[in-house]
Amino acid sequence: MRKLSLLVCSLLLLSLAACGGGNNNGLPDLPAGTSTGGGGGDAAPATTASVMGKISFEGEVPKPVKLQTTADPACKKELFTEDTKVKDGGLENVIIYVSGGDAVAGKSFAPPSTPVEINQVDCHYIPHALVLQVGQKLSIKNSDMTLHNIHAFAEVNAPFNTGQAVQGLVTEHVFDKKEVLLPVKCDVHKWMGAFIAVVDNPFATVSTEGGKYELKLPAGKFEITAIHEKYGKQTAMVEVKDGDHTMTDFKFKASDAKSGN
Repeated sequence: MRKLSLLVCSLLLLSLAACGGGNNNGLPDLPAGTSTGGGGGDAAPATTASVMGKISFEGEVPKPVKLQTTADPACKKELFTEDTKVKDGGLENVIIYVSGGDAVAGKSFAPPSTPVEINQVDCHYIPHALVLQVGQKLSIKNSDMTLHNIHAFAEVNAPFNTGQAVQGLVTEHVFDKKEVLLPVKCDVHKWMGAFIAVVDNPFATVSTEGGKYELKLPAGKFEITAIHEKYGKQTAMVEVKDGDHTMTDFKFKASDAKSGN
């Protein structure tokens, strides 16, 4: 009887191993690079090239204006407007994305499984400009000891307004349509604002300090759009080959500023 029991146990263990019992809960391993994001769509092609450059700013740079934050005692940090951040002649917070071309024409891409975060820190949004893909999760965090809310003034997507009364609270939202640009505000703290670009492909980035950017791409021909909350948008056509690092600069001018900003 004991030998029979041991035989049965051995057969059960072999059966579990054959069914994939392990860290993936019996599911088959995914091929390397496969997205686990929700929804179907084409897999993103390998990015074997890039477009890089500088978003320059021409003209007199507006001085940052100090924001009045004394309405909330919890907002103690000195804050300034962020709509024109220029260093070494380069403009920060410009969103650069593929708006047309070989790799995106007629395709629908599965969203990445990793969320993009916007955080409320010291009574302002970090980052000020961000980009995510249709169907990708936006993670909204409140790191302050005060009430915040994030109010998205969407026109293509459904508008939403999420309150966060507790420090450390994280909520999520998903946009189901392309929309560039989409402003967000805090109704509690009127000075708080940020901009989101919801794009329909994985080829997008935001210019960093000094206006530098790098957009990783597959080989092909592309229309590249650079857009800023205050100075409008520009486009350029580029062609890149495997291994290329093509330089493409954009220039925004102070005279391009939208009225009312």
